[in-house]
Amino acid sequence: MQLESIFYFPSLNETFFIIINMVSITFGFCLIVYGLIKQKKHKKSTLATCCMVLGSLTIITHIIQIVAKLL
Repeated sequence: MQLESIFYFPSLNETFFIIINMVSITFGFCLIVYGLIKQKKHKKSTLATCCMVLGSLTIITHIIQIVAKLL
């Protein structure tokens, strides 16, 4: 048995991955907005800070993935 047949994963369409990345970017924006609203109500909120950081990281990583796929 060849090694390639063991680790074979069917490739999905590239546009499918770009759509998933766009949904994740939208989710990242929602996390940032939620964090900003939560921080406005409660001045020192760890949850708000975590949401904003996680949203920012989500947006950055998925933008990098889109740029890497397009190049």
